[in-house]
Amino acid sequence: MKKHLFFTFLFLLGMQTFCFAQNSREKPGIFTEKDIESGVSIKEKSKFFEGDNQVFASPKFDDSAWKNINFNSKKTYKKNTVYWIRYYFKIDSTLINKSLCFDIKQAGASEIYLNGQKIETVGKIGKENASEFKIRNNVPQIFSLDDTEINVIAIRFLPIVDEEKMTINYSPVALDLKLASTKEFMDEKIEMTQGFNFVAMLICGVFSALGFIHLLLFLFYRKALYNLYFSTYNLSIGLLSYMVLSFYEITDPADVDTFGFLSFLSILAFGASLTGFVNTLFGRSKIRLKILLGIAAILLILYYFSTRAAIGFVIFYIFFVWFESLYLIIRAMIRREKSAFIVGGGILTFFAIIILVIIFNILESLNIAVPQILSSDEFGMSLLVLIVVSFPISISAYLGWQFASTNLSLVKQLDEVNRLSDINLKQEQEKQQILQDQNDLLEKQVDERTFELQNEKQKTENLLLNILPHEVAEELKENGSSEAKYYDEVTVLFTDFVNFTQSSEKMGAEKMLVELNECFTAFDMIMEKHGLEKIKTIGDAYLAVCGLPIKNESHAYQTVLVALDIIDFIEERKKTHPEALDIRVGINSGSLIAGIVGVKKFAYDIWGDTVNTAARMEQNSEKGKINISESTYQLVKDKVHCEYRGKIHTKGKGDMDMYFALETKKD
Repeated sequence: MKKHLFFTFLFLLGMQTFCFAQNSREKPGIFTEKDIESGVSIKEKSKFFEGDNQVFASPKFDDSAWKNINFNSKKTYKKNTVYWIRYYFKIDSTLINKSLCFDIKQAGASEIYLNGQKIETVGKIGKENASEFKIRNNVPQIFSLDDTEINVIAIRFLPIVDEEKMTINYSPVALDLKLASTKEFMDEKIEMTQGFNFVAMLICGVFSALGFIHLLLFLFYRKALYNLYFSTYNLSIGLLSYMVLSFYEITDPADVDTFGFLSFLSILAFGASLTGFVNTLFGRSKIRLKILLGIAAILLILYYFSTRAAIGFVIFYIFFVWFESLYLIIRAMIRREKSAFIVGGGILTFFAIIILVIIFNILESLNIAVPQILSSDEFGMSLLVLIVVSFPISISAYLGWQFASTNLSLVKQLDEVNRLSDINLKQEQEKQQILQDQNDLLEKQVDERTFELQNEKQKTENLLLNILPHEVAEELKENGSSEAKYYDEVTVLFTDFVNFTQSSEKMGAEKMLVELNECFTAFDMIMEKHGLEKIKTIGDAYLAVCGLPIKNESHAYQTVLVALDIIDFIEERKKTHPEALDIRVGINSGSLIAGIVGVKKFAYDIWGDTVNTAARMEQNSEKGKINISESTYQLVKDKVHCEYRGKIHTKGKGDMDMYFALETKKD
């Protein structure tokens, strides 16, 4: 498996071809222990039905009228349609009570039933947009069979059909199902994960570090343009290795577009940087370099309009760049340019290994025997390492040679200067040393002062973020001010402790302060858990809001969850703190205005009738209860059990419908 990582590294995906037989209750598949060692693909033409009915999972269901179809092919499926596949198989006696599992790769969501029992769910099959699609089951469910009778696999499958916007075809088939030994599957997965992750992250880390180092070298010396190209080359390999690792771990099809674009970008940057570097060192025509870099830019733009066309063209682009680089280096070697033999050695090794790998794979595809050592995983990994490091090593050798040559020239010049004026040189060195000492002292002082300023700035920013919402704080830092904003869909929460004044007199100010601090600290954690924005505390009252400054469609439900957590916290606290205060909560939903008050000692606050009504809800609540308004009730009634209290007269508002929120509804 490891020897094919090279093609995964270059092209990301491969294609598969299958030969299919017909499967039925009368002709079940028969699997032996040897078959499932590395996983046996279930790929025969199986019983197939377009429609959805849970009775199809029953092992006794009569599917004789169903079609026999290749369920792997994507062409078999329609959009937004659930399908059932039934497959029959038997095991021999060597597999009885052995630990088995299904290795599933798919383009959609599926439920797997074995003899009528659901044993695996990959993704979620729901109505319309409620479905969740996943590509694979990374941790399969384990099962075993205790006889050699016929077993029935029933698969409920909802495919992804509309892939016009997908950057790559992440799955060559619609559904790939393999029966495997759990031990072999897990051993292979662990070995693959450890080895593959190590190699990929090592490549990513090393080449990213090289890329940043040479980028800094270019920034310090802009005339050395080859440093920029070499930096881009290394960063592209680092990004590509990370993308390969990401594609290996990906489960959500929604991530394919992003990873596909980044992979395309890294491959394109690889080609552009390679031609840029080689042309900078050995090319004589600047026009050709500009054309090739222009083509890279056009391919990047083409990707936006036609992804598949861009991917197809970029492959030709990479091959052309390879052959152009090979031509320029060989031509430079013929002209006996010193740098060509240093750089060319690595690049020629790079090309030679690629050609060697291609030859080995062609021989293998033609079933022509090759020496066992050449087809081993270790040999494949060695080739991959040589391919990856050959070019960078040659470039590093070139840069080292260039540095050594420059250094040797400077040493000769310095010797000549020393010979002509040794005394003046010593005096100059003394002056330089004095200046250097002063510079070191100044730099140390600047570093210390900069560190102090950074610490103070961080303290200021932390304090600002603790006072204001993150978005408002950023606006205030950028513009020096923040305008009040109107929010049409938010939910306001008020809490108040019952008999606070009387309890304060009994407990004393110091104990009451500790009690308030512990309660409000717990409230703050609950707000952060559910995404509410704390506004302020007023004495024993606590004010918070959900739905600003970032819009939240489930603001009312999130606020009720917060209120339920607060009630639970108080009830739990009363068990260990007999003097703990009782609390009442009021919630109202609607529109309001939020912003910063004043220009000194400013505070983020909210205004509007929605806030006043929330306060009325709290005032008319009861001990240990959550009183919500009609507007909030309409938003949460499908998710929360509520008790109607009737119309209650409210100061300044008249009679208002009120409800007690009791608990969330179970799914």
